[in-house]
Amino acid sequence: MGDDLSNKYAKILFVFCGGGCKALFQAVAATELVKAGFTPDHIMSASAGTCNALGFVEQPGVAGAEKTLRVWEKYINSPDAIYEVHPFLRERLAHLLGVVPQATQSWGPSGSVLHDLRRAVTFLPLVISLGVRMPLRIAGRAVSVVFRLMDAFASPHKSFRRVVQAPEIQEMFGELDKYFEFKRMKAFLDPLPLLARLGGEFDLQKVLASPIVWHILTERYEDGATVMFSNRDADVSIDTRDDSRSKKGKLDLFFQRIRASMALYPLFEMVEMKGQRFLDADLANPLPVEEAFSLSCDTIFMFLNVPRQTVRAEPNPLRDLGELNDLMRLNERYIHHRIKAAQEMAKERGVNLFIIRPEEIPPGLGLLEIDRNVIEFVKTHERQRMKEYLGNLDAHNLRMASPLPHPSCVSLFGEGSKEGPCAGY
Repeated sequence: MGDDLSNKYAKILFVFCGGGCKALFQAVAATELVKAGFTPDHIMSASAGTCNALGFVEQPGVAGAEKTLRVWEKYINSPDAIYEVHPFLRERLAHLLGVVPQATQSWGPSGSVLHDLRRAVTFLPLVISLGVRMPLRIAGRAVSVVFRLMDAFASPHKSFRRVVQAPEIQEMFGELDKYFEFKRMKAFLDPLPLLARLGGEFDLQKVLASPIVWHILTERYEDGATVMFSNRDADVSIDTRDDSRSKKGKLDLFFQRIRASMALYPLFEMVEMKGQRFLDADLANPLPVEEAFSLSCDTIFMFLNVPRQTVRAEPNPLRDLGELNDLMRLNERYIHHRIKAAQEMAKERGVNLFIIRPEEIPPGLGLLEIDRNVIEFVKTHERQRMKEYLGNLDAHNLRMASPLPHPSCVSLFGEGSKEGPCAGY
């Protein structure tokens, strides 16, 4: 960092929040910040933000930032690169498909019901992703997909009803019910493809020895507490006297903590460590304000992966009835309160505070949905946006801005807010 930036912004913290594949936005935005001379002293991350943090911590500066983007471009460019069906569920599905009569080989667009059902299972997270705005729609959309599959496989001589009523299938349903009841099923998906790639691309010894202090957020399942691990923790510190076995044990423990931070339960399995289970902290603490300010940094950049929304926060029974299950409305109100709390802390403690979030999420980019075209789109547009953002950086400093409005405002983050009390955010 240049002397001018160093004197003005001093100790810098990057906060990488979660959001699945939408974390691509923060990777691009943070890279542009680093190129402009803002090298963080601390990084705090959760969920997909932890995936991004690896590159920035391993190689501080432009090299690490660009490596993070290359990993997205080369490897995290399709759902297949992120997950596969969890082995437990795959075993059950194999059993289910194994009892389907040979006569069904002529069913389906491909001529093989086995192939078509396996392909359908691949898109299960996409079906779930489509329903995030209204939880009650998830079931409806999933049922809709099932019925469309049934229509595709329809035949005057064969019916799904006969298959579903077969004793073997009924037994399978009973088995599924049983392990749902007793929590035998640990997750729907296995992030092995992503974890294997991250383990191969990044040197954890360099991450542990990095001058950047990395704070990895997880949630402890037993009590819901946010637990913060670090590359400075004594139990993962590698000493020159450690033999190869000790080093491996410490690296494995550290990677377990990284996995725990990315364990988006129930899609991905929780990570058990010392008799306790840990999962993605972004579920319970998506904006770690108190944790960020506890590090006594002079400047905080928080990277969110959700766009600003126009929110009606004043109660209105008639409209609230229609928005009862609209999670975007509730999430945006929650985010507003958390950012308002962060601004109050920034003003009280004299900390520079910047909130960076996308203007919109393009089609093709979701929780577990991504492709090469959308990666190029985000890179192009986010780089231009960050160029404009950095050109007038002080205007975005919430420490200097007017206090964010009370939630009684009709529009918290609409277009009109650019010149209102939310200016700079």
